[in-house]
Parts: sequence; C-alpha cells; structure tokens
Amino acid sequence: MMTRVDNSLLILGAALICAPLVMYVVDSLIGLGRYDPLTLSTLLGGTGAGLLALSQRGSWIGFFLSFAAGLLLVALQVYGIAFLVLHVTGL
Repeated sequence: MMTRVDNSLLILGAALICAPLVMYVVDSLIGLGRYDPLTLSTLLGGTGAGLLALSQRGSWIGFFLSFAAGLLLVALQVYGIAFLVLHVTGL
C-alpha cells in the first residue's frame, strides 16, 4: 500500500525526471547565465530517478526497474536535446 510519503516521492521523482526538457526550454527562452544546463539537468533528472526508485518500497526488483527506467528516460532526453541542438546549428 502506498503511503503519503511514497506518493510524494513518486510525484516529485516524476517531475524531476522531466528536468532536462524543462532546463532546455528555460535556457532557450531566458538563458541560465553561468550555469551549465547539461550538468544541471542531468543532475536533477538523476535525482528524480532516485526519488522515483525510492518510492517503490515493496521490493528490490521494483526499485531497480524504476531506477533504470528513470535513468533511461533522462538519457533519452539529454541525447535527444543534444541531437536537436546539433541539427539546428548544422554541425
């Protein structure tokens, strides 16, 4: 049974997994100044994957599967954004 803490971890983890996409949009619109958007978005996305995995309290299999799926989503977003940037700049 999911507790209130598990639900909070699940929601926060799912929101942070979307960090690479959000950071790309924010960097494109207003810029992030001295911050490195790739490092920041990967760090936030990895944290989201960890929180999502921690919300799977019942079993180790659920923990590792959700952690791997979260990291895969973060990696796909980062590589997709890198491909998009390289395609737009013509490199």
